[in-house]
Amino acid sequence: MINQIIIPSASNHTVELPELYYGKKVMVTVSALDEKAEKYTKAEEARAFFNSLQFDMTGFKFNREEANER
Repeated sequence: MINQIIIPSASNHTVELPELYYGKKVMVTVSALDEKAEKYTKAEEARAFFNSLQFDMTGFKFNREEANER
């Protein structure tokens, strides 16, 4: 994922993509930021990252005896 904040000086702007995106469908979203939105904290960034993770715990069973073996 690329997150880039720019201030364009003309009606056209070019965004360079890394090679890993070549040949893939990409979505480009453009929106104006207000000053409050620019105060994107590390905590919000971490929260967004961890919310994006998904684990399939179907069929998982915790074995307390195995966890406490010495």
